[in-house]
Amino acid sequence: MKMQPESRLHFFTLAPVTLLSHWTGSLRTMMAMSDKDEHGSAEVEHVDRSTREKGAVNARLVFACIVFGAASFMFGYDDKLISPVAALSGFVERFQGPNPATGKLVLTARNQNLVFSLPLVGAVLGGLLASPLNFHFGRKWPLIAAYLLSIGGGLLQVFAPNLGAFVGGRSINGVSMGIAMATAPLYLSEVVPASMRGRSVSSLNILNLTAGVVSTVIVWGTEKLGGHLSYQIPLAIQSAVPIILICLTIPQPESPEWLVAKGNLAQARQNLRKLRGFSDAHVNDELRLVELCEKQNREMRAEVKFWHIFKRQHLRRTLVGGSFFSLNQISGVILSTTYTTVFLTELGIGNAFTLTIIASCCTLAGTIAAPLVIDRAGRRPTAFVGMAILFIIDLVAGVLAFYHRNTQATLAIAALSFIFNFFWASSFYSLSTLMPSEMATPKLRHHTMSYTIACQEVTAVITTLVVPQLTSADAAGLGAKTYLVFAGCMAVIIVFVYFFMPETRGRTFAEIDEMYAAKVPAWKWRSYRTSIKARTGEGAVETTEQKT
Repeated sequence: MKMQPESRLHFFTLAPVTLLSHWTGSLRTMMAMSDKDEHGSAEVEHVDRSTREKGAVNARLVFACIVFGAASFMFGYDDKLISPVAALSGFVERFQGPNPATGKLVLTARNQNLVFSLPLVGAVLGGLLASPLNFHFGRKWPLIAAYLLSIGGGLLQVFAPNLGAFVGGRSINGVSMGIAMATAPLYLSEVVPASMRGRSVSSLNILNLTAGVVSTVIVWGTEKLGGHLSYQIPLAIQSAVPIILICLTIPQPESPEWLVAKGNLAQARQNLRKLRGFSDAHVNDELRLVELCEKQNREMRAEVKFWHIFKRQHLRRTLVGGSFFSLNQISGVILSTTYTTVFLTELGIGNAFTLTIIASCCTLAGTIAAPLVIDRAGRRPTAFVGMAILFIIDLVAGVLAFYHRNTQATLAIAALSFIFNFFWASSFYSLSTLMPSEMATPKLRHHTMSYTIACQEVTAVITTLVVPQLTSADAAGLGAKTYLVFAGCMAVIIVFVYFFMPETRGRTFAEIDEMYAAKVPAWKWRSYRTSIKARTGEGAVETTEQKT
C-alpha cells in the first residue's frame, strides 16, 4: 500500500526516536557484561570516586558549562545555515545570477566549492591558532576573541557586495569557529569532576545541533520573503549571537587547571571554590590532585612545543584522540548533513527545506541521548554499538540504491539517512569532541585539541570536495550507492576502535597518564586498577599497581 505524504513525514520524524529504547538497552547489556571482571575492581573504583565527588556540582558550575558550551551554538548555527542559504533564489540572484548551463537560479559547481569548501581553510587556521592562544591566555579570553572575530565575519557576509566578499566573511568566521571549538571542550573537561566529564563535553553537541535546527527553521521562514532579506536576516542573527555570548562569558571564572599551570594557585583555589558545591577541604583535595599533575610536568612544560604531540611517547594518544573528529567525516553523515538539501532533492521526494529540518531534528535527538549513555555505559560500548548500526545503515542504503526506480526503496533510503543522523550524533559525533580532550596528556592537551580541530577541518574540506564528484550525475553518478563506499570506511573504523580506543569513563587525568605509561591494551582499560596515588593525588605517582 502506498504511504501518504503525511505518514512519510511522521515516520521520518519518529523512526530514530522509537529506536532509542533499543539503543540504550543494548548499551546497558554491554555495560553490564564489561563490568563483570573477576574481582569487580573497576566497579568499586567507580563507586568510590562517585562518592567522593558527590555534592561537587553547584549552580555556578552548571551555568559556566552552559556558557562555554554555547560556543558550539555559534558553530552549529554557521555550519547548518549555509546549505539552505545557498539554495535561496535571492542569494543566488544576488551573487551569481542564473546558472549558465541550466538557466535556473542554482549555484555553479565552482561557486559551490567557493561557498562550502574554501571557508573551511579558515577553520583549519583557527584550530592551529587556538593552541598558542590557549597556552598563553587561558580558555576564556581566546573564546571572547573568537566571538569578536565572528561578529566581523558575520557582518561582512550580511553586507557583502559580491561573492568574493561573502566568501571572505565566511573564511573569517571559519577562523573564529576553529578557535572556539578547540577551546570550549578544554574548559568543560577541566572544570567538572572526572565522573561528569563525558556529560559535560558531550553537551557541546546538544547546543551545536540545537543551533542547526534553529538556523534551518529561520531560513525556512525567511525563504517566503524572497529577495535579499531572505538570506540577510539569518546572517544578521548569526552576527548578533556572539555579542550575547561575550556578555555571558566575561564574568565566568577561568579554568583552575590552567591557573595552576601558570603558578597562580590563589586564583585557582578561588575559582575552584566558585565552581564546587562541597566543602573547602574537598576543594583543597581536588586542587592538590591538579597540582600533582602539574608538578610532574612542570620541568617539561617550558620546553613543550606543538610538534611534541608527535613524539614517540605521545604519538599514539595524539593519533587516536585526534582521529575521531576526522573519521566521523567519512562515516557517511555528509550525505545527510552538509548535502542534505541537494541529496534529498536528487532522491526526488518531499520538500527539500522541510526534510532538512527533519534531518536536523533527528541529529539533535541523538545528541540529547548521548549524555544519557556515554557516562553510564562507557566510551567503548557507546562506540561499538553506535558504529555497528552506522555500518549496517550504510550497507543497506547502498544496496537499496540499486533499486532507485522503486519508490519504496527511495523512501527507505531517505528514512535510513535520518536514522543514521540519530545514531551518528548519539555515538560517533559525541565521542569526537570528548576523546581528544580526555585522552591527551595534560601538558599537551591544548596542542592536541588544536591538532584535532585542524585535522577535522582538513578532512571536511576533502570530503566536501570529493562527495559531489561521487554522487553527482555529471561526475561518477553513484548517487546513494556512495553509501557502500562509506560502509567500507566504517568497517575499517570499527577495527581501529577495538584495538586503539581506551575506556576512559570516570578516570582522572593522572590515571590516564599512568595507564598509557604502563602500556595497558585499549581493551583492558575498564578492568585495570590504577595506583591509589593516581586516584587520590596523595604524593607523586611513581609506579603502577598491576591489575589484581
